[in-house]
Order: sequence, then C-alpha cells, then structure tokens
Amino acid sequence: MPRRSPSATSPRNVSTTTTPDLPAHLRHVFRAAERECPKGHARALRDLTSLAVRKVPSRGIFDPTVRGDQDLFIAIEVIANRHLGRTRARASWTAAIRKARLELETRDRIERAALQVQGVSDTAYFYAGLAFGLTWLSVYRDR
Repeated sequence: MPRRSPSATSPRNVSTTTTPDLPAHLRHVFRAAERECPKGHARALRDLTSLAVRKVPSRGIFDPTVRGDQDLFIAIEVIANRHLGRTRARASWTAAIRKARLELETRDRIERAALQVQGVSDTAYFYAGLAFGLTWLSVYRDR
C-alpha cells in the first residue's frame, strides 16, 4: 500500500503525493539506521528517500551545487527541521549572536551554536545524497 508523504513545496510538509513501498534493501538500511544512528536520523533518511523516489526519475542524482532547485532545497530543510533538530540549532545560533560580546565565553557560545547548525545541515545534505544515490540504484539497477 502506498504511503502518504508531506508536500515538498510547503514549509510544514514534505510531499502530498503517495509513494510506492520501497525495495527491501532500502528498508534494511532504514532498520539499521534506526538501530545505529542518533534519534531522528533514520526518519530523515526515510523521508529523503521518499523525496528521491519522486525526484530521481525526472532529474537524476542529486547535486547540492545545482541552482534553481528551491523546492528541493526547501524540502530537505523541512526534513532537517523535522528530524534532525535544525530549527533548535538555528534558534540557538540566533540567540547566541544577539547576546554576542567580545568576551571569550560569548564567542565560544556562538562558535558552538554555529557548529551545531552546520553539523545538522551537513547531516541533512549527506542523507539527501545517500537517499538519491540509493534510489538511483534501486530504480535503474533492474533495467
């Protein structure tokens, strides 16, 4: 039975289209991620893979350096917010900047918050690339 995914263009949802069940080898990867990865990472990977299932047939493998794919970038950020804590990381960074002073402690807080934001973003884009690569293999390996 197809699953319902949130809308890629809505900041609150990733997709309103239905996607078919994913191949067994992808489900194995998700189960492994649920066991081995930090909380939320497996769900992020699953949502990014669902996004990839919709996008790969029309655009090929994901390249984060391509411009003009705003709906795709928004969808990735929505997933990062939902599962990887990007919203909290950004709020932490913004609060640190507002309180910024030239004191060492303040600079350290800002640096830690910025690193947290960057880490979450890097994780989201890593999983997006992985999801697109896995989906590419799944879609085209049987052809």
